[in-house]
Amino acid sequence: MSSNKEFIVTARKWRPLTFSSVVGQEHITTTLKNAIKTGRIHHAYLFCGPRGVGKTTTARILARAVNCLQPVDYEPCNQCTNCEAALNNRSIDIIEIDGASNNSVDDVRTLRENAKYPPSQGKYKMYIIDEVHMLSTSAFNALLKILEEPPSHLLFVFATTEAHKVPATIISRCQRFDFRRMEIPDIVYQLRNIAQKEEINIDEESLITIAKKADGSMRDSQSIFDQVIALCGKNVNYSEMAKSLHLLDEDFFFQLSEAISNKDSAKVFELSQIVISQGYEIQEVLSGLLEHFRNILTVIITKNTKLLNTSKEFEKKYLDISKKLTKSDILRYIHIINNTEQAIKYLPQPRVRFEIALINMAEMDKAIDLKSLIEEIRQIKTGNYVVYSTIENPTPIENTKSSVDIPETQNTATEKISVQQFLVNNSSIIEEISKLNPIFAELNNCDIELNNNILSIKHENKIISQALKKNVSLLQKYLSEFVLIDNITLEVAQKHIIEESNTETQEKSSSQNSKTDDKEKHPVEKKIIDLFGAVEIK
Repeated sequence: MSSNKEFIVTARKWRPLTFSSVVGQEHITTTLKNAIKTGRIHHAYLFCGPRGVGKTTTARILARAVNCLQPVDYEPCNQCTNCEAALNNRSIDIIEIDGASNNSVDDVRTLRENAKYPPSQGKYKMYIIDEVHMLSTSAFNALLKILEEPPSHLLFVFATTEAHKVPATIISRCQRFDFRRMEIPDIVYQLRNIAQKEEINIDEESLITIAKKADGSMRDSQSIFDQVIALCGKNVNYSEMAKSLHLLDEDFFFQLSEAISNKDSAKVFELSQIVISQGYEIQEVLSGLLEHFRNILTVIITKNTKLLNTSKEFEKKYLDISKKLTKSDILRYIHIINNTEQAIKYLPQPRVRFEIALINMAEMDKAIDLKSLIEEIRQIKTGNYVVYSTIENPTPIENTKSSVDIPETQNTATEKISVQQFLVNNSSIIEEISKLNPIFAELNNCDIELNNNILSIKHENKIISQALKKNVSLLQKYLSEFVLIDNITLEVAQKHIIEESNTETQEKSSSQNSKTDDKEKHPVEKKIIDLFGAVEIK
């Protein structure tokens, strides 16, 4: 095979060659360009961040930019002799060292000996040490002196995924740059550009799925992209790609959430059987389901799909299913999934725990909004009953505080009784009017008396007394349908309980104490008290 036909992996073939082509790290590339522009190039840089986000790539671009013979807007031209030598790994002024395999004091000593010689072609000699946290403590200590006072021609770039393992003495001598995890839109943008240049047809849903599976790493996404192209060729569709990566598509999670919301436990068991029979990892299924419920929760709270990383087709589905579930339900589902993820790590049979978790979600009763429940209790205490539905935004179903029209036919077959008869036997009437307002059932626990055409109603509980007092006009209207009270006024008050006075209680207790004390005193002590009139001080 000729060299021009040789396959190069996407991550290497489409590696960014200029600062402007680095995706998602503008806060770093802009700073480095300005440093070159103003001549404020630091002698040591520390690049930190997760894998596959452009640390080594940015270090190489910086190395070419500072040694480029024909820079364009402080970017490397990638055409001069220095840039070409660096691109072809022929430059002796740019030295890349693997910190994992060159981590001893002897390696650092060799570096120090070679560093004192000036560059052969460019302006700077640069050492790029990858995975610098792998150096031994002695090796780090050996670097301190040259790192603090390096020759004017010497630059260091340290790259690491674990910055916390780098000694503070090293970090304090460097300018630190923290690389961000790649956002899904940035990965999708880069993969779409690569696909267009490679003349590959791939749908948006496939690109989003690849970006999600890459977990914030551009290099991982490009490796997955190569794998998908190897299976599907130049035309990639989502269904074939899902088979290639052995993924559960989003339709599966929509089916599962629909079954849970409909309390269809049989369907839940069928879907769990698909997971087991086709060999999907239960941990990955739970992670996918967790993300799915997170998306639903986002739609419920924000009322839109702007924060979702999915295709337009699935955005509409999320809007539809968000109307069937409440925020409280979703939070409980997420709690169950989190607990299950932790539990199955240590279980010999994770399948059973997985199925139990799904059935728990399906059989779980709908959550009642705590705010509406507290409001109902408050209404009961004040006597203003408003019944709320259990949906997320409660709306009054019936407000019994408003006037209620009594049907004209309600008492056509019953004659009105006198007040005296009502005082003697009122249980049946109270039962009838309590159907119209439940607070009137408390009349059974009231003292009801008639004095000078005033029907006095007294209850021991202050809250209930206040509730009855607020509804006294409504009570008089209801009673008038059963009792002849046209010329009688209703009065509601709290009943005061007459208790034994404190003085009487104290006298009784003191007399009892004195009797007890008399029994306990010695005969000689009694005689002294009687003779001298002594008073005992306690």
